[in-house]
Amino acid sequence: MRSSHRTLSRMAVPVGAALLAFASVQCGLLGPPGDYASGGAGDLEGGAEGSVDRDGAALSDGNVLLPDGNTVPGTIGTIALMAGERQPSSPEDDPAWSADAWSGLLAADGRVATWRIEKSAPIIGSFDSAGLVGGTWMMINFGFGLNGGRGAAVQSTSWAPGIVGDWRANRANGAPGGLDESSRVFFGSHLLYVGGTRTNAGVDGGSPTTFFTQEVHVADADAAKNELSSSTDTGKELVDARARCGALTTSTNLYVVGGRAPVTGGLTASVETAKLDVAGGTVQAFASQSALMNAGAEYKVLQPSLVAAEGYLFVAGGRTSFAGPLTDVVLSAKINADGTLGTWQNVTNLPKPLHDFAFVGFKGRLYVAGGVGATERTNDVYSATINADGTLGAWDGSNAKLPSPRSDFAALAY
Repeated sequence: MRSSHRTLSRMAVPVGAALLAFASVQCGLLGPPGDYASGGAGDLEGGAEGSVDRDGAALSDGNVLLPDGNTVPGTIGTIALMAGERQPSSPEDDPAWSADAWSGLLAADGRVATWRIEKSAPIIGSFDSAGLVGGTWMMINFGFGLNGGRGAAVQSTSWAPGIVGDWRANRANGAPGGLDESSRVFFGSHLLYVGGTRTNAGVDGGSPTTFFTQEVHVADADAAKNELSSSTDTGKELVDARARCGALTTSTNLYVVGGRAPVTGGLTASVETAKLDVAGGTVQAFASQSALMNAGAEYKVLQPSLVAAEGYLFVAGGRTSFAGPLTDVVLSAKINADGTLGTWQNVTNLPKPLHDFAFVGFKGRLYVAGGVGATERTNDVYSATINADGTLGAWDGSNAKLPSPRSDFAALAY
């Protein structure tokens, strides 16, 4: 953890009538899957790996002929990524922050056919959480902030769908004072701060004491100004104190999964949910759900990635100790009509242990892009079919690779 302010990326929510699939990196935050109606050949993006031309002629087989003569497969959708960290070239280059924007064209069979290089964001650093606020894609990231100083930044760009126009950057003010390691997640035009730690000054010269909190705060996100308001206490508390958890919002619920906690081993398998009023920006009381289970045993995990897709909540990757082994475990639980969760089941493991990868659900498939493996970051991209019972098919590794190895993403599919 290079900064106490870095928490999961990884979030997404539906805004208005349009349903979107999101992901944000570290905590793996995601909203329900969906898609925009296609606007025809003018909406197709793609080409050879790297930067390609948007304009092309539609062919009779559904492909697109680009002006340079290359043919691009017809698309069923696009995955937009903001990549916050690259592979360090030396110890002095760590953290190796970036702010790369890429769009992945989905072929008719659901695989990522190619990646398009978009305009990078101005502020580099690990992406923390992201959400659509009206016609604006807003995101929080931590790294080299404004004026060369370290800190959290709020950045935004117009959304068409797809990244359009110029980026804007501002200081991400509004965080609760003295609260570290909280997970941040957008819902509607609001930003939630979930859990975290606080440190008291030592008494009579003694050592400072750090404790975990059950706090939940909310700030308003002003897309027009690219600003956050000062956060306020929601008046609701988590059932279990925790930090660096997985957090995800849907159109009706907030899900909080795992993380650090004051328990034996330092990690928790606890899961809880709370109803959300997206329009009003309020949170109802939290309720415990079934704890994470892996092959019949309680499963404690730090900063897992989360996706809600096809009526199931998926939990994948992360660490099984504070700075220890990565995990390839993937679990799913049915999301009931009232937002509660069914029993956890093991589904097809990731192709390899990973954390801080992009995790997106879209049109009946899950996508995993990049992330940090046992020794280094990867540019691998995998996808798997979601079955009706919440299990997964085999992970398909034939998707187009990212232009470069990256981790710590904000992402969405459309």
